[in-house]
Amino acid sequence: MLSIPAVAGGVPDKAALRLKLANALWMDSGNAAGLIPGAPLPFNTLDASYSYEAGDYRRMQSGTSLSDIRFDTQGARKVGSVQVWGHFRYDNISEEGASYNTLLYNPYDERFLYTAADTVAGLWKKQSYLMEFKAAVPIAGGLSGGVHVSYTDRIAAGQIDPRAESYHYAVTVRPALTWQAGRSTFGLNGLYTNTFERSTPSISNSQEIQKVYLLRGLGNWVGDQVGGSGLSTMYFRCDTWGGAIQYSLEGPLRLLADISYSTHGSSIRESATQPKPHGSTRRQEAEASLQAAFGSQVLHKAGLTVSAARTKGTEPTTQWNTAAGEWEITFSTEQCSFLTLDALLSYEAFILREDSYTWHFNASAGLLAKDDSYAIPYSRMNYTNLSILGGAERRLAFRNNTSLLLGAELEGVKSLGGAYSYSGHREGTAPVRELYPHDVAVLSADRLRAGLRAEYAVGLREGTGLAFCAEGSLLKAFCPFPLRWSILGGVRLYF
Repeated sequence: MLSIPAVAGGVPDKAALRLKLANALWMDSGNAAGLIPGAPLPFNTLDASYSYEAGDYRRMQSGTSLSDIRFDTQGARKVGSVQVWGHFRYDNISEEGASYNTLLYNPYDERFLYTAADTVAGLWKKQSYLMEFKAAVPIAGGLSGGVHVSYTDRIAAGQIDPRAESYHYAVTVRPALTWQAGRSTFGLNGLYTNTFERSTPSISNSQEIQKVYLLRGLGNWVGDQVGGSGLSTMYFRCDTWGGAIQYSLEGPLRLLADISYSTHGSSIRESATQPKPHGSTRRQEAEASLQAAFGSQVLHKAGLTVSAARTKGTEPTTQWNTAAGEWEITFSTEQCSFLTLDALLSYEAFILREDSYTWHFNASAGLLAKDDSYAIPYSRMNYTNLSILGGAERRLAFRNNTSLLLGAELEGVKSLGGAYSYSGHREGTAPVRELYPHDVAVLSADRLRAGLRAEYAVGLREGTGLAFCAEGSLLKAFCPFPLRWSILGGVRLYF
């Protein structure tokens, strides 16, 4: 393949897009005003793809197989004095064989850890819409303002009893400012997100009431049922507040440092007419990142990201007040404490040629540590993983105004330890016997993943390219659930 005659070419393709984004360090931050000092070169993409993955290496709440039909488009350009970027994505997902999730679109969201689970392996149909934009405008004296707005709309429906219909939305607003002083730029942005999910459980066969577990964390639960006078509509609400500060330096060496903090306050209630509290969570997240880019013949890009998140869950004891006709909280206690630490060191190198590159190399090393505990009865799940990834991509441009990208990637994960322990009186129940032992075995397993990808692009006219892409990966884990594989095929338009 390397001996195929090739020439430098300007066919719009994934390589050109990747290079534009690699040079725009502010695009990776939450500060939209950073588009003024660091906007990417103008681009537009439109792609449609189909992906499928399957295998027994999975957490219980994930399906044995998952298919996703995706439509995605994004673009950036300058309109007058305003720099804008927009993005829209639609996903249509079928997930088969998922269990221990009765209600939620995303059962792994720790803000909503007080939810319901069942042991039935069923089919979920899901749809998701993401719409977002960034806009930035210079104000005066090196000062610029911007805003990043995103809206997510999701629906999900379980297809086997006990089933549920879930509706989810999230609205995020990030107002931002930057101030340029010579080679330095200082940034500040705020964050507010309103998240809501409503899930209505039901059964199709009214003759067979379905048992569910109201999860309290790490194997602790309260029994309930779907059908009859059992579990009714659940409401999950969350308000997120936060912000970030940034500093960038322009020159032969370009730097961007970003420090952010956010806090999430969530509440979970059952029924709209007679609200019954099921629990609340407080999640705090902090992240610090540093990006650097330099080089002319070879573009080097390096990054370091360190983050920490703590989720605390409070459980209420409730009783029905007959006189007032409402549920009252008689006592509440903090039971859950979930801690996540994550660090990632990354590096990329682009061997440049005219307006694109011939080779792209990437590597990363990461450390992920999870330590979750439940107070009374004491339970704990923890694991620590070290990951290493390396990849390479070759771009070939041909004289007939076409290009070919071929890439390969290899990732290894080494477990530094993992365990689950439970000291309560429900040792024989399904959450303790199946859910958490399975999950910790999957999450703490040593594993290898290999992936291949290819894209063939054809130049249609000046500045426009049509590409056909394919990807595949295979994961081998050293645990009782060893395999997971995935494929993807799609068509992309660059203009």
